[in-house]
Amino acid sequence: MYLSTSGLLNTTIGGPSVKPYQPKGLWEATTSGRGVLAVYRQDHGEDLYRRGLYTFIKLTVPPPGMILFDASNRDQCEVKRVNTNTPLQALIMMNEPGVLEAARVMAERLEKEPLDASARIQTAFRKIICRKPSDKELKMLQEYYDEQLQLHRDGKLKAAITLNAGEYPHIDGIDKNSAAALMKTIGVIYNMEEAIVR
Repeated sequence: MYLSTSGLLNTTIGGPSVKPYQPKGLWEATTSGRGVLAVYRQDHGEDLYRRGLYTFIKLTVPPPGMILFDASNRDQCEVKRVNTNTPLQALIMMNEPGVLEAARVMAERLEKEPLDASARIQTAFRKIICRKPSDKELKMLQEYYDEQLQLHRDGKLKAAITLNAGEYPHIDGIDKNSAAALMKTIGVIYNMEEAIVR
């Protein structure tokens, strides 16, 4: 979901399996240390943004995000996926490099648009949730954005650190503090229940 809404999704059909972001050491902790699969070699470029269908699955250590969001364990055919809702899903949505990168890319792209902060938040909300935000939702998101923007402008948070997510090239000529605040706000939208389990 986050790849398509941010515009990062590589829609190429077919091709070999890919290895997206994964926590360091996880793969190696479940290997014998021999052979071509002894070390996890993450892909780069467009291969980072393929659909989950193309993700390389190692049976002893499937991608953590796929496990937490009820992907098939590949032992048997599953006609219908189970839908669970756990705190770990929220944690992965707040910390997964791919989600952070998608939020950053969307924020930087929206910063290039001739819109005010409220319009940017509404645009992001519509792209992710597929509806307009209610007045209450917009007010909460705007307040969060304003708070984050002030923290970045005051130097309590560093925009360069916040925006250091993923390998996708940065967009130049934008207000970094505003982009960082918008990135965090988009992260909140990605973490809404409607975005996760719709």
